[in-house]
Amino acid sequence: MSAPLPLAGLLVADFSRVLAGPLCTQLLADAGARVIKIEEPGRGDETRRWGPPFAGGIAAYFLAINRNKESLTLNLKSEEGRAIAATLIERADVVVDNFLPAQAQAFALPRNERAVHCTIAGFDSDTPEASTPGYDLLAQAGAGLMSITGDADGLPMKAGVALSDVLTAHHAHAGILAGLLARERTGRGTAIEVSLFSSTLASLVNVAQAALVTGNEARRFGNEHPSIVPYQLFRGADRAFAVGAGTDRHFLLLCERVIERPELASDPRFVTNTARVEHRQTLVPLLDAIFATKPAEEWVARCREAAIPVSLVRGVLEALRSPAGERLVATIDHPEIGKYETVRNAIRFDGERLPIRMPPPTLGQQTDSILSELGYDAPSIARLRAAGVV
Repeated sequence: MSAPLPLAGLLVADFSRVLAGPLCTQLLADAGARVIKIEEPGRGDETRRWGPPFAGGIAAYFLAINRNKESLTLNLKSEEGRAIAATLIERADVVVDNFLPAQAQAFALPRNERAVHCTIAGFDSDTPEASTPGYDLLAQAGAGLMSITGDADGLPMKAGVALSDVLTAHHAHAGILAGLLARERTGRGTAIEVSLFSSTLASLVNVAQAALVTGNEARRFGNEHPSIVPYQLFRGADRAFAVGAGTDRHFLLLCERVIERPELASDPRFVTNTARVEHRQTLVPLLDAIFATKPAEEWVARCREAAIPVSLVRGVLEALRSPAGERLVATIDHPEIGKYETVRNAIRFDGERLPIRMPPPTLGQQTDSILSELGYDAPSIARLRAAGVV
């Protein structure tokens, strides 16, 4: 970027592991913060080993969520390791962790009153499940997301990506930015708590609100929408595509200009969205039969010409290689595996993508340089390494 990165000059001490925390801190790093990732000596973040697939021995999982960071190995079970961590926390603007309560108590790391401290957990600290480890699968199950995902007559289904972790990462990221803004105004830091359960449940938005309003349990609609028809998946003669005719005007255009069945638009059962929702079991099979007569690309072209929201159902790689997707793909040069492609940050500032300044670090790659910054000389660093502290 031609302008300074938005978070340049901020230091983040990242004690988190796996997905939600590291994704959150990668978002901060992408925006220019200096993120120091604290990892266990000899092992590091579990996602370094979560594969296949691997790229040159490094798990794709780890590569996805740890760019633009530095790696410092520290044994937090040792007194000297905790002392180094405390020094780093004293200098940090943001501290992120996903310690269980027992771990946090055992490590007893200090609080920097000027820093934004963000703890990511499975459940909020004021709930009976506060000490329960957080796992995405269990959050999707326990917070209701799984119960509304999947075929209407099938089993509950998890999302195809660890969505509870991703939602939690973005809630944590937003909370940290709000905390930093508050610090600008007050000079004080704050303690932020984000849980997988709460993030997932809060993200059910209209489905959760409908359950509260009606007192009825939410149910699965597969690829249909509970409140809009037609807003779902259809299949052309060759492949699937999605139509989002979210307004009565869209439905009119769909009938007149796309499927050339204007009588459907004037049918009392289908004139309004409320009527279409009531009679979806009649309307959807009619549309299914019509759409099955031509290739999906033709229906997509017709819908776009009529200004009706539509998309092919793409595979992930197909989406990445699409005209829109390829703009989100960048190449990184890694010291161990060479060049590889990755997905960039989705945010653009003044029309520019956030740069990828560094590949994900090797385990402990910056340990010596960070310790030197903290006042340790070469003999002291060698002694710490020999003692298993770093």
